[in-house]
Amino acid sequence: MIEKDITTNRFVALDFEVLDSAWRATVCSIGLAVIENNKITDKFYSLICPPSKNENYYCVLTHGLHYEDVKNSPDFLKVWNEIDEKYIKGSPIIAHNVGFEKSCINACNEEFGTNNDYLYIDTLNLSRKYFPKLHNHKLDTVCEAIKHNLKNYHNALEDAEACAKIFIKLNKKYKLYVWYWINRNKRW
Repeated sequence: MIEKDITTNRFVALDFEVLDSAWRATVCSIGLAVIENNKITDKFYSLICPPSKNENYYCVLTHGLHYEDVKNSPDFLKVWNEIDEKYIKGSPIIAHNVGFEKSCINACNEEFGTNNDYLYIDTLNLSRKYFPKLHNHKLDTVCEAIKHNLKNYHNALEDAEACAKIFIKLNKKYKLYVWYWINRNKRW
């Protein structure tokens, strides 16, 4: 794992949607929100044409995207290389249930040879620590707890922005020791 100096207080909240849950390289949309000094400073969203036309019924039911909706979109390699260079720039990646996003990044690394060497922070773990009394810690539940209106749950951009809002809220309130939370996620 790479070691990075994160004293710049710059992070990238990220969310993927996939067409086939059995193969995580079937990313069909990505959303991200750049966080600098506890503010969202940039956002990005793209549909992505996955390497397979296979659709999982439950994935489609969750996010509403079919292969027909994304077939003319750029592939993951093109989108990820732009994202890595223009937005991530070596910053830690934040996600809600980061194991899923990391599994997509790793599957796409195997399929396309894209970079998969990142540091990760999981807002699911953060929410479990700082909101222990919630009945669950799903993204929409945590958003309700922080009074963020998640309008379109499972839209990759909306979910990435919600994840960023959770991180910002907790970081402002608790002055998170970020290296602790990064080190908790090294096992993925």
